[in-house]
Amino acid sequence: MNSTRDEKILNKFGKHLEKIREDKKLSLRKLADNADVDFSQIHRIEKGKTNPSLTMLLALSEGLGIPIEELIHF
Repeated sequence: MNSTRDEKILNKFGKHLEKIREDKKLSLRKLADNADVDFSQIHRIEKGKTNPSLTMLLALSEGLGIPIEELIHF
């Protein structure tokens, strides 16, 4: 994949995740608790620094209480 394109996609997804989390009035730590993942992983995803796995996306959607389709539609 093209690294510039990857960067743009990861940044866009990270902002989308952060907006959903903030709209639900969840802190990083609360979402991490809900999703049973380390809060630093969520922080890196929101900042576009890492590419989340499918299992991470499922955990995040469950932690947010939304369908995965809503999470990945950005």
